[in-house]
Amino acid sequence: MVRLYGFKGCPYCDELKDMYDKNNIDYTFVDVTLKENDTETEKVFKIANEESVPIILVKKTILAPEKSFKSIEEAYDLTLKFLNE
Repeated sequence: MVRLYGFKGCPYCDELKDMYDKNNIDYTFVDVTLKENDTETEKVFKIANEESVPIILVKKTILAPEKSFKSIEEAYDLTLKFLNE
């Protein structure tokens, strides 16, 4: 239900992953730097009209930095909101 797009070493991605882990939010991490994820990554970047990470797909809602949220805490709160709808 939750896909988190980012890359290893991204401090914002790591912070959000930690929040998900601590609160038992089930998610899949998609590393945007891996060749095997190119097609999916390009599609999500195009739909989000954004290439900054973390980008979060919750059910059918895409959350992008600066457009959907201004902080990792806000990204986490929005994830919960859309999960509970």
